[in-house]
Amino acid sequence: MIQVFLVKDDNLWTKLEVTGHADYADYGKDIVCAGISTAVLMSINLLERIIPNCFDLIQNEKKGYISLTHLQYNNLEKETISFVNTIFENLKDTLLDFQASYPNNLLIKIENK
Repeated sequence: MIQVFLVKDDNLWTKLEVTGHADYADYGKDIVCAGISTAVLMSINLLERIIPNCFDLIQNEKKGYISLTHLQYNNLEKETISFVNTIFENLKDTLLDFQASYPNNLLIKIENK
C-alpha cells in the first residue's frame, strides 16, 4: 500500500511524503502506482520550476519513497504562495480521488497544524 502524508501549517503546505508500493499489479504493470507516481512527480516538477531551491527533496525509487520538506515561503510573493498552495490542493484532491477508487492500495493522512 502507498501511504501519503501531507502537512499543512498555518494554511501553508509544508510537507509531502510518499512511501510504499500500491501492489495493485506486478511491477511495471501497476496502473495505480503509475497514476499516483505521475501525479506526485508532476506536482514536484512544477514546484521546482516555480520555486527552485525552496525545498528539500529526497527520493528512493527502489523503496518507493519521496519526501518534499522545508518549503521556504519567506521570500515569495503572495501570488506565488497562492499558486504553490493550489498545486498542493490539486495534488491532494487527485490523490483523494485515487484513494476513493483504490482504498486497498492508497492511504492518505493529512495533518493541519
